[in-house]
Amino acid sequence: MDSRRLTMFIGGYIGPLASNAVLAMVPVLKAEFGAGAEDVLLAVTFYMLPFALFNLISGTVSDIYGRRKVLTFGFLLYALSNVLCALSPNLPAFYLFRSMQGIGYAFANPVLMAVLGDITPPEERGRAMGYFGAFTTAGIATGPMIAGLLIPYGWRWTFMLVAVLALGVIVWIRAVCPAVRPDMEAFRHLKENVEAAVRTRGMAALCLLGFLTFLCYMGALGFLSDHLSLPPLSLDERTIGVMVGMSGVAGIVAAPIGGRLVDGRGRTRTALTGFLTMALALSLLYLSREPLQFAVSLLVLGIGTAFIWTALLTLAVEIVPGLKGTTSSIFNSARFFGYSLAPLLFAPIYSFLGFGTVLLVGLGLTVSALLVVGMLAAQLGPSHSDSTRSS
Repeated sequence: MDSRRLTMFIGGYIGPLASNAVLAMVPVLKAEFGAGAEDVLLAVTFYMLPFALFNLISGTVSDIYGRRKVLTFGFLLYALSNVLCALSPNLPAFYLFRSMQGIGYAFANPVLMAVLGDITPPEERGRAMGYFGAFTTAGIATGPMIAGLLIPYGWRWTFMLVAVLALGVIVWIRAVCPAVRPDMEAFRHLKENVEAAVRTRGMAALCLLGFLTFLCYMGALGFLSDHLSLPPLSLDERTIGVMVGMSGVAGIVAAPIGGRLVDGRGRTRTALTGFLTMALALSLLYLSREPLQFAVSLLVLGIGTAFIWTALLTLAVEIVPGLKGTTSSIFNSARFFGYSLAPLLFAPIYSFLGFGTVLLVGLGLTVSALLVVGMLAAQLGPSHSDSTRSS
């Protein structure tokens, strides 16, 4: 495998480790900080909201100043903020350092995607994004699992481990990414480039799909750990960590398959398959009463989201060929706004109506996404969305 691609894949793995580890820590952080589940899950919003906001500019900045400089800055800030999270004395400090985490990784994630778009020919992009999705999903899966394993020794060790891994990625990035001079011509056309990307036919629908996917996914997973810790299930921290990571385990396997589907059957068809699978998973979660039933439902959820992300990430780097960094940033910003808003929007539902109602709302939104996929396919046309070739 190309060392440059492998570096981007590993970089994609590191970010979700810290962001999703919190999902397994909800019970222990409730005790540590004397807070409720809703308060602890705000740490997700404090990470994802700055992440979404700074995604708007990070890819464009990398188009101007070069991928290597921006990736180095992003992972340095990410490593530092993980150390600070590990040293947090209280919940407000934890919120602050989680925000720094989000800003740091915002200057990495869309740039990793842009580099992949730069170095991968069009006929292989689906598979490349499939592998990127697999590594990202591996981070989603193993973050809660690692946290669950390390909690008996102290929840803070998870963040220290991620900091060390982030520093290692920096060394690798600086070895494989070439240094480039700032492109001031791109800077002068910054406003026009952003406007061109936003106005591109299909971009709004693509961003809406990213937003809805993470909103529904995080709505389900965000409150799952607290639900599993309560009677009648009353599962322990390690088991909860494994359960929360089940969707990611399935995604690791499904993402490369999704990449082949994207290259072979088309972008929007693969996305449609993913949303149908996600709707099935949320229905199964609603009906689950035993740990095994939850595990199977989460595996199905992981397959669905893997197909969705492989298709949408591929479109994000090719919808405007000359502006991969800019379009990646805009798309990532939209989808992670969904991630950041999920705890805020679903917390009242969970508190007053329960986990089942959270799942039903998510199911309704997922079904509505099917209509948006149809709209996206119509806007892009068969030459862009359902062909193995794309410019």
